[in-house]
Amino acid sequence: MDFEGINFVSAHLAYKNLSNDESKRKLDQLFNSETDFVYVAESKGIIIAWLHLFLARRLASNDFFEIAGLVVNPNKRGVGVGKSLINHVMNKYQSSIRVRCNKNRTEAHKFYEKIGFENKKVQKVFEKQSNTKE
Repeated sequence: MDFEGINFVSAHLAYKNLSNDESKRKLDQLFNSETDFVYVAESKGIIIAWLHLFLARRLASNDFFEIAGLVVNPNKRGVGVGKSLINHVMNKYQSSIRVRCNKNRTEAHKFYEKIGFENKKVQKVFEKQSNTKE
C-alpha cells in the first residue's frame, strides 16, 4: 500500500502529518485487523482519496460499520470520488454504515446528506488520558 500517497491526501484534512514510518506501521496494523478496512481511489496511479471503515461491535445494540475517515484531495472533490468509495463499501458489506463529523465541518455534513445519510444525533466526545490523576 502506498502509505506516502495516503499521507499526502491526509494532509488535506489537517490530520497530524505522520512520518512515513508511522503511517506504514498504522497501515500494517489495519491490514492485519479483522475489523478494519482501508480503500483508496487512484487517478493515473496516484492516490486521490482514501476511506477507513471499521466494524463497531456493541454489547447492547446491533453491530454496524463506521467510517473512521474519508479524505479526498481537494482538487478531486465534487466529481464523485468520495461517493464512489462509500458506494463500494455499502455494496460490499450490505450493512448500516455510520459516520461522525465534527460540528464545524459543514461541507462534510452537506456531502453525507446529499448521498443519503441521515443525521441521527448530536453528541459530545469526552476524553481523559489514562496517566492523569482523578
